[in-house]
Order: sequence, then C-alpha cells, then structure tokens
Amino acid sequence: MKKSILLLGLLLISGMASAAAPLTGEQIKTLLSGNSASGFADALGKNYTAYYGADGKLVQDLGKGKRRQGTWKITDNNFCTQFPTEPARCTKVMPADNGEYVRIKDDGMVTNTWKKFYPGNAYKY
Repeated sequence: MKKSILLLGLLLISGMASAAAPLTGEQIKTLLSGNSASGFADALGKNYTAYYGADGKLVQDLGKGKRRQGTWKITDNNFCTQFPTEPARCTKVMPADNGEYVRIKDDGMVTNTWKKFYPGNAYKY
C-alpha cells in the first residue's frame, strides 16, 4: 500500500513538470521495482507489457506469443536491461507531459515509451 501511494505521488509530481529532467536512480526504482507497465518499444515498433521484479527479474511480453526474460538494474541514474541474446542497454528515463515516460539513449533516440503503470505483477508473469 505504501509503495502504491509513493508511485502515485511520483507520477503526479512528474506529470506536472514542464521542463523535465531525467529521473534519478531512486525515482526509477520507485516507479518500476515490483511493478508492471505497458508501453511501446519505439525501436521495435511493437506494444508490450512487462513486469520489473524487485529482485531485478524482467519479463517482457511483445504479443503473439513472444515473451522474453532478462534482468533490469539501475546504474549511474540509468535504467539498464539485459536479455540473454542481446547486449546490455542503458538509458535515461524522462517524464513526458502526458504522464508517460520515455527511455532515451545518450544520442537522443527514444527506445521505449512507458504508457501506464500497475502495482505488482499485474500480468501474472
């Protein structure tokens, strides 16, 4: 319950920011750890859902039976993911004006857009 209230507070505060700054590692952890999200993988052109376990486990469902497992962590205020057949990817996380969040590479490319967040393992992965 306490974590849900913190998550809601972070979402409300971030949604009000007009000149958005990247989230800190603690803010990213509060947003994701033990929670689920739906989003769009800009780099892949696909909608997805995901669960970000508090233990660093990541389960991502890209639809049409394509589910993959990997890990996530925070490194130097960057959100990093690692899947077994891919190199690790680290990005900044920026709030958008509409309550969504985007993952942005150092070169400015948006790789993912998180659209909605749900407490716990909402998709039962």
